[in-house]
Amino acid sequence: MHRLIIVILVLGLLLSLFACGKKAGEDKKLIVVSIHPYELLVRQIVGQDIRVQTLIPANASPHTFSPKPRELKELQSAELVLVNGYGLETNLRQALESVEDKLLRVEDMLRTPPGQADAELNPHVWLSPRRLQQLVIMLNDRLQTAFPEHKDTIANNSVDIISQLAALDARIRQERDTFAKTPMITFHDSFHHFQNDYDLEYLGSVQSSPGNEPTPRELSRIGDLIREHGLQAIFVEPQMDRKSATVLADEFGLEIIELDPLGYSFKPKTIMDVILNNWEGMKLSWQ
Repeated sequence: MHRLIIVILVLGLLLSLFACGKKAGEDKKLIVVSIHPYELLVRQIVGQDIRVQTLIPANASPHTFSPKPRELKELQSAELVLVNGYGLETNLRQALESVEDKLLRVEDMLRTPPGQADAELNPHVWLSPRRLQQLVIMLNDRLQTAFPEHKDTIANNSVDIISQLAALDARIRQERDTFAKTPMITFHDSFHHFQNDYDLEYLGSVQSSPGNEPTPRELSRIGDLIREHGLQAIFVEPQMDRKSATVLADEFGLEIIELDPLGYSFKPKTIMDVILNNWEGMKLSWQ
């Protein structure tokens, strides 16, 4: 009997150590998303009972990021994989083909209806409160189907998020009306949809395509725009080398303001925080 008690105690200790060694949430079902903003959004929809993990590091540009094999392991164990599409995750194409049966693309969910011009192919749709409301409606349906045991949580959270996005949209529209002029040169065209939604005066970007530094001729053209429109600031992004923007700032006496389309540098808790923090940065350039 004494030996049996010792064996039971040892087994109990081993099981306890094994449980402590497991990472928190490891036993939860997993959703993998390509970029940080969708981690924020999906986590807010599904709540705490489903694990959500980002594939592309938030301090890396999704336009240029190339994953290592170890960074792709979670794809196979995920219940769902959510990616942006619109050509954003080009370097992940081969890996995503292996999980096509559980892959959701934002591009497909926000596809332009037949008969309408598909002229809005810029990938940065997560920065538009209006497009996000459409996306949440679509995700609500897909996530309830994939996780029926959590359908009430998903439904209730989706309603709350749509309401919050509508309120944010109204707030930005109201604040936008207080500015007579809104000229801006961004680092690259990350805020295309946001600028269109709120009729901001977009003059161009420092980088015509992500990761490609401007030529001397392009820098000269940007300089002409700065003088012509009396710009007071130029925007940079934490995922990109800011050297060319710094050159322009030094030459024209501009303030450098950081916008983060992925939001990680703000330490946001929700997708609304990502949008609002960037909007606050934009307003600084017109005050």
